[in-house]
Amino acid sequence: MPSPSIRSSSSSSSSVSYPAPEPPVILPEDYGEDGRPTSSGRPFLSNTPASDSTIEVHTLQHEYQLLVKLPGFSRDGITLATKRRRVLHVVADRWDNGGAHFERRVSFGYDADLGHVKADFHGDMLRITIPRRISPITSM
Repeated sequence: MPSPSIRSSSSSSSSVSYPAPEPPVILPEDYGEDGRPTSSGRPFLSNTPASDSTIEVHTLQHEYQLLVKLPGFSRDGITLATKRRRVLHVVADRWDNGGAHFERRVSFGYDADLGHVKADFHGDMLRITIPRRISPITSM
């Protein structure tokens, strides 16, 4: 009969494994964080979509970067908010020339530190940086 394996106390702390964090996900516009359709699909403002606006999500070792192309928008019309410490809400509105609206929600895994979000807006590009928390596995 084989003998049971014995672990030393120093190896037991390094054997703890956490699941990998979920990658960021751009949520559909008509669904809430819980995956259910929102109660009202009609926005308060005119829903003229921002036709050339795009969003890209990049995962780097120590941070997430969101590159949001917002042509025709100004810094004063952009709002960032966090919901439930896991979702970043990006909203941009323009009221001149018929107006336009851009709105996206991005859901992050447990490693995103949404309490320390930084953003820069230059011309028509909004760069959002979200630091990543170091997992206990990579810190050992």
